[in-house]
Amino acid sequence: MSPRRTHSILALTALVALTAGCAIQADSGPRDVPDDHPARGAIDPAAEGGEATGEGRIYLIAPGGSQRLRTVLRDPEDLVQTLTLGPNEEEIGNGLATAVPTSLEVNSVRFDGGVLIIDVNEALNELTGENLRLAVAQIVFTASEIQGTEAVLIRVDGESQPWPNGEGVPISRPLTVYDFVGYAESSQPPYPVTPRNATSGEAGVTTTAVATTTTVAPSPAATSAPSTTT
Repeated sequence: MSPRRTHSILALTALVALTAGCAIQADSGPRDVPDDHPARGAIDPAAEGGEATGEGRIYLIAPGGSQRLRTVLRDPEDLVQTLTLGPNEEEIGNGLATAVPTSLEVNSVRFDGGVLIIDVNEALNELTGENLRLAVAQIVFTASEIQGTEAVLIRVDGESQPWPNGEGVPISRPLTVYDFVGYAESSQPPYPVTPRNATSGEAGVTTTAVATTTTVAPSPAATSAPSTTT
């Protein structure tokens, strides 16, 4: 076979392959993803805390009684659902814990602009006091790791309700990590000068710079004895 004929056959083969690839067209509209599709990030309900690997992070309660949150690595797929599984065996051995009840079920997670809306069952309402604040903080900090999240709105079976911030004050608007200043042991974001309400645009808590004074040493001329005249 001549080199020219060989070249022609190879070119024709490449053209057929390219045409076949172009025949795969995108869907004309949204469609449901099957339950067993890997993209759903399905997690076995009977599983316990996952392997501490991946590029995502969830927030657990650090050991030592400080009641502060510490990040641990997880697969970035479905971080909110992963949080409900709690710490894995190694993390439990290291003293890490969670305030999120094991009976908490995530009904849905969706975006509305920059607000991540998390719908859960009634299990979260079974908590009170510090345990409730910690559980809500864990959810807010973990959800804020999801790209595009500016604030987090937690609903119970489709109904919105107020949740306590870090000081125990009920807040009805979507929550941000700035509502739990000091809760995170690491990766604490810088506190903004005027954090904005995620839905109404109202200014939140403001910070005031602390005035400082500087003592300037007097010059030699200023400290010399005054001259006298006779």
